[in-house]
Amino acid sequence: MIGEDLQKFSESRVMRTIAIGPCHEQQPVMSADRDDEGGYSSPIEEGDTSQVSEFFKDRCVFITGVSGFVGKVLLEKLLRSCQRVRTVYVLMRPKDGQEPRQRLDQLFTCQVFSRLRKENSRLLTRVVPINGDISLPELGLSQSDTNMLAKQVSVVFHSAATVRFDEPLKKSVVLNMLGTRRVLELSKRMSKLAAFIHVSTAYSYCNRMEIDEIIYPENVSPQKVIDIAEWMDETMLESILPKLMDGRPTTYHYSKALAEHILATEGSGLPLAIVRPSIVTAAFKEPMPGWVDGVNGPSTFIIMTGKGLLRTMLVYKGSVVDWMPVDMVANLLLTTAWHIGTHRPDGVKVYNCTSGDLNKVTWLDIHRTATPIVNRFPSLHVTRYPGGSFKSHPLHNKIAIKLFHTLPAYVVDTLAWVFGHKTE
Repeated sequence: MIGEDLQKFSESRVMRTIAIGPCHEQQPVMSADRDDEGGYSSPIEEGDTSQVSEFFKDRCVFITGVSGFVGKVLLEKLLRSCQRVRTVYVLMRPKDGQEPRQRLDQLFTCQVFSRLRKENSRLLTRVVPINGDISLPELGLSQSDTNMLAKQVSVVFHSAATVRFDEPLKKSVVLNMLGTRRVLELSKRMSKLAAFIHVSTAYSYCNRMEIDEIIYPENVSPQKVIDIAEWMDETMLESILPKLMDGRPTTYHYSKALAEHILATEGSGLPLAIVRPSIVTAAFKEPMPGWVDGVNGPSTFIIMTGKGLLRTMLVYKGSVVDWMPVDMVANLLLTTAWHIGTHRPDGVKVYNCTSGDLNKVTWLDIHRTATPIVNRFPSLHVTRYPGGSFKSHPLHNKIAIKLFHTLPAYVVDTLAWVFGHKTE
């Protein structure tokens, strides 16, 4: 069972509820010792007896989206806990005047790789950048790189995507749908392919009341959406978007659902799995507790509250905040690759990586935890004393927005204008 090996792969001193696949088990997880860098040493690293680690021995792995939040932690965990992996090829495009090799070297300066740099920096030399771009035909790969990857790689992690909620449909189609198809087409040429793991989202079918670990039918096929996105202009697309998305709030959720359909229909016979994390947030334990890369949804809430800018939110206090620590997502990705590669199940396997009701955290829990923290450890950029509250009624929230967000903003802009400062 995946849950049993994930138990060995996730380090903790406490009982934890793990909900993976159709089974829900509550089991004690192996203990781990904290190191000098603030991270935790894994039992896997000591005995190196994990079935997951053994699976990756002498394998070549291909990862897209390695510069993203999940991608960084996935790469670090793979190198540190599966140290006998042969080579990790990472797809990177030139950006901001930097070539892939320069971008990779800069990536390794990130704090997430501090343990590897200190304990076993030679492992970083096993990572090889591949010049490519998921937005380009055939991933923009050279013929020699294509042939090399097709010959050497046996495990693929496709994590690259646009995660912006306000992305135009055209761009979401190119990156999330066509990008997935291009990685899939490359994987079909891999003679040693043992596992193709696609990172989706638990909210790809957020228009449904319940989401099982299946791929639900869509009203419009992915290819038709790709076709209309190619010839329709943005104005026309915007007008039909609500009908296309069928109750989904953003193009991100919609395009990720259609990408799953592409895998199911065009990846027949391949060892495929889809992992659907919920809202990915700061690390639970690895590589260090609380590590987060930049400002994302959950951390934005804490930061804006700490600065005193966020004073009201329309939230039902008893609602579950389905946040998933990034290290648990990375652990599940690696363990899923092991399971698919060793058990070869039929069809496309889907795993919802969510907390659900088994180990739930509510918005009230977040408020009770975060409020004393932001007061005890204030931001260096506080605009006013942190405060505010959740509102459960839309009208109450609208009034609070006008009084505590809009009105103070106008006052500040007016004062700035009076004193000759630029306003926005």
